[in-house]
Amino acid sequence: MKSHEKQAALFLVLIAFVIVALAASFVFKFISLLTVLIVILIFLLVMYTQVNTFFAQLREYERAVVFRFGKFNRVVGPGWYFFFPFVETYERVELRIRTIDIKAQDVITKDNIKLKLDAIIYLKVKDPKAAILNVEDYEASATSYVQASIRDVIGKTPLSDAIAKVDQINIKLKEELRNQAKHWGVEVESVEIQDIQLPENLQTAMHERSAAEQRKYAAKEMAEGKKITIEAIQEAAGKLTNPSLQYLYLQALEKVAEGKSNKIIFPLELSKLASGLSAKLGESLPRAQEELSDKYEELRREGKAKDAIIDALRKEYGLSKEKPKKRR
Repeated sequence: MKSHEKQAALFLVLIAFVIVALAASFVFKFISLLTVLIVILIFLLVMYTQVNTFFAQLREYERAVVFRFGKFNRVVGPGWYFFFPFVETYERVELRIRTIDIKAQDVITKDNIKLKLDAIIYLKVKDPKAAILNVEDYEASATSYVQASIRDVIGKTPLSDAIAKVDQINIKLKEELRNQAKHWGVEVESVEIQDIQLPENLQTAMHERSAAEQRKYAAKEMAEGKKITIEAIQEAAGKLTNPSLQYLYLQALEKVAEGKSNKIIFPLELSKLASGLSAKLGESLPRAQEELSDKYEELRREGKAKDAIIDALRKEYGLSKEKPKKRR
């Protein structure tokens, strides 16, 4: 019994005590005082201990289903109500939304992956009579039904869908429970799977797969960047004129000379000599280029300047110097 109801019971007991005391005063001359006191104490004790069976204070969110001689009689509340002792009994029903936490359970997916998941149910009583008469314990029944439904639904679902389509599974569980609970006088507000726990080895594999996908994506992005760079270079190179190429060539030579390399090759001048030498001797161009390159490096190590080396090679192989084109 709640504290406020105990206070009300005490108040009723005091009223009963006054009534019994007044009645006893009339019969005192016929019954001994000790007997009257014993009867009064027994009566008060019964009233106090059994007051919750015939008196109730129902709040706004509470209802009482009343039985008379074991048969349904009425639904009452909210307010203060008196029930006939030993004739009427009642069951309290709360109309607020109830939160039922379903403990984690092991389930197996369609592709034989063992999961551990838990859920939560939100429901409330719409029909107090049906909630008492049609089901013994609607909370326990809802819990058992959802547990069975989860095993059935997840058992028909592969792991990927069980993880990616949790919202759809929640909706399905809610509809199935709602169809069942409407006979219990209960309205289902929501059914939600809260947590899905994967096996540890599977979590590790999924993390590695995710990391591999990220690396693959990064490599693809890098390749796309290089492709764009190459295409830009090709486009720019197609627009370079001969003077521009010579200028860039000289810049490259300066950078090479600044480094630690002990061998510098001048492909522009040597390529002209190699073309002439190949035509004169009937050798292949790569062979002529290699021979001139070796000669050039040998003369360069002797300390000769670039122009002197080119003239010396031209004289050695009997190659004529190209005449500059006359300007118009």
